[in-house]
Amino acid sequence: MSIKMGLMLALILLVETSVASFASFFLKKSSGVENKIEILKSPYFYLGGILYVVSSCLSIVLMQFLPYAIILPLGSLTYVWTMFISKWLLHEDITKRKLIGITVIICGVILLAAGQI
Repeated sequence: MSIKMGLMLALILLVETSVASFASFFLKKSSGVENKIEILKSPYFYLGGILYVVSSCLSIVLMQFLPYAIILPLGSLTYVWTMFISKWLLHEDITKRKLIGITVIICGVILLAAGQI
């Protein structure tokens, strides 16, 4: 695999995982109503669904070039983006425990990526 192709796949992976994180955020935002039928009227519900479809399509593109055993663990980057989105938009705290977990995820992603080079 060329360096250019590797960088393109890494970019697609980063976009795919960040889109999935935003999809989760918008679905959470749509669920904050008392009457659950109201969820269907929320534009956030549909935006979250569309973003999940986009994320899935990007995953399919990645599967054409990388083994599934690599793509699935690299998808854990979604948790990294989710933590930052939660801090930024929901004002949730980033605890020491969360930072340790994110560090472990990033180390695992680096090890997997290094094994592909």
